[in-house]
Amino acid sequence: MSSATPRPTSRPQTGATAPGTSAIQRALAQRYGTGHRAVARSPRRGPSTRGWMLIAAAATLVAALFVVWIVWGNSQRPVFKDVSFQITDSGHVYADFDLTKDPDQTVTCAVEALNEQYAVVGWTEVTIGQLPDDQLNGRTSTHRVPLRTTNLATTAGVDSCWESAG
Repeated sequence: MSSATPRPTSRPQTGATAPGTSAIQRALAQRYGTGHRAVARSPRRGPSTRGWMLIAAAATLVAALFVVWIVWGNSQRPVFKDVSFQITDSGHVYADFDLTKDPDQTVTCAVEALNEQYAVVGWTEVTIGQLPDDQLNGRTSTHRVPLRTTNLATTAGVDSCWESAG
């Protein structure tokens, strides 16, 4: 049971409607009254939308800088790859490896020879500085290192490489 015209209410009205209100607002005010106070909203906690956007932008920037730092740091580190080895006798072995480094970088590599029990029977460090362009394949060069051994080796290869001063 509804009618198009607003019905008067039995509630007392506590205030008049403002002069610039629409017909719907006047009808609602007449039906329900205007004396009701709206419940005050509690203040919003946490960042605003703009604050979240700034936090997201800062997090993206930090993540991008971290990725650049990791990629740039790893590109400066020398990388080696064992190619082969040759056992000449019980006291000598050759280790062949590829080394990728910046052309102006000086790198020291530790080369080792192992026996059947994986014990180190030969060890040497070789320092590799700048090389002529004819020995480079891009940034990679191939090296053959002789090692003296205490007894018969079964394998030989690079243990590690690092950038050295000078």
